[in-house]
Amino acid sequence: MIEEAFLKKLGSKISALRRKNGLSQSDLGALINMEKSNLSAIENGRQNASSLTLKKIADAIQCEVKQFFDY
Repeated sequence: MIEEAFLKKLGSKISALRRKNGLSQSDLGALINMEKSNLSAIENGRQNASSLTLKKIADAIQCEVKQFFDY
């Protein structure tokens, strides 16, 4: 899988889990101390998230990081 497609799938999964938990991008950004624009870039596959950022997101939406990779 090329990097671009991987990042888009990852971002889409993060977005779906965030919405399932009733959080807006602004809400999640505030919880993990990240600008909404950066979170949007991750969710849209334009920015690669570090492993630490993925962990922060997972903790904030009460899931495990491995769920981001369940396609």
